[in-house]
Parts: sequence; C-alpha cells; structure tokens
Amino acid sequence: MKPHSTSHILLSTSFIVLCPLLLIAGENLVKNGNFDEGEEFALHWERADGLTSFFENEEGRGRIVKMDTLVDRDQALAWAKAFKADTTLKPPKKTPIKQKSYGSIGGNEGVMLDSELIDAKPGQDYKLTVDYKGDGKPFVWIKGFLIHPKRKVLVDAYQTRLEPGKPSKTEWRTFSIGFNPTKNPRVTKFKVRLYSYWPNGLYYFDNVKVEKITKEEMSELVAKRSIVE
Repeated sequence: MKPHSTSHILLSTSFIVLCPLLLIAGENLVKNGNFDEGEEFALHWERADGLTSFFENEEGRGRIVKMDTLVDRDQALAWAKAFKADTTLKPPKKTPIKQKSYGSIGGNEGVMLDSELIDAKPGQDYKLTVDYKGDGKPFVWIKGFLIHPKRKVLVDAYQTRLEPGKPSKTEWRTFSIGFNPTKNPRVTKFKVRLYSYWPNGLYYFDNVKVEKITKEEMSELVAKRSIVE
C-alpha cells in the first residue's frame, strides 16, 4: 500500500471531510488504483499516450500517472488519433510552445485518462480518494452510465467531480469526496476519469480509490461540506 497524506481531504463541489477516522482502509473498487500492476502500462486503465499522459515511477511510491498539458493542441490531437489506431507507435518529440499559450491541449480539450468501469450498486454511497500534486487544480471525475433502452449501449447519465482545494506543486496531498451515482436510478456503471487542463504544466496522480461507505459516513461528509472558491 502506498503512503497517503491525510492532512488535506477535500470535496470540490459537494462535501469536505477532515476526519481521519473515515480513512480506514476498505475494499478499493478501482482495479489497480495505485497503477503498480502491469509491465509497460498499468492494467485496468487506459493506456497513456507518451506525449500528454505517462505512467512513471517515483521513488518511495511506485508507479504514478503524470499528465503534461503544455503540449501543442494540433500535435496532441494528431498524436491521439495516430495512437488510437496503433498503440505500438513511438511518441513524437514535443513541439515547443510558450508556457502560457492557449494553443496548448491544456487550454482546450485537456488531458484525460480513464479507469475501467465499476458496477454501481443501487442506493450505495461511495467515497472517492486520490493523491495529487501539480501545477494546477485538476478534476477527478466520476462518470456514471445507463443502458440506452433502444440502442442498448452505455450513455452518460451522471457525473460529479473532485477538485482539490489547495494542492501543492511539490507535496503529495490526499483529497476525497462522497458521491452516489444511483441518484439517477438507471445508472448501472461508473468510472473514474483523471483530467488536467489549465494552467499549462505537469499534473501527478496516485492511489485512486473508490470505496463503499455507510449512510452515517455520508452524512458526516455532507455535514462538513464546503464550497471551493
């Protein structure tokens, strides 16, 4: 198990909790939430593209996710298309752009990396926890899905996000939110999406965890909710 900092536990848009008692380890529903399983790429996650997203090793932590949003948008989009068609391609050398350029991928679509889908239990409350450090505030999304009644495919039906309130550029901090994807009762699956955008720079993630919590624990999260400015 990798180290967690418990000094900053934050909910972006709904809840805030500072109580370390709620951080007792439970089953992690995110497979390979610490990214250490797998050889070149982390199992149970999308493959990093080597230009905007990376799996890297950090001493004392193991494998982490790094995102670079200071990448020329046109280059990033062209590479994403090529990489989707052939994941064995070698990433291109990054085209230099100005630090504050809005022509970056960070100034437009952003960079994202998704977990595998997780089964949503009707009525169940959950807690999302992630370790983070970096040059700006990322979003860690929970994306919920239902089965379209006619097309029989998964379609978007729920979302919420964790937005770190006071992240550090150099120090790992731990942030959490409570959520319930089956507030829309037709939601059957959900996933975690790591997402970085503006300002341009480097964003780091580790120890992504989703665990079931009780109504009492959820109530404590709600009672300590805070609005992040």
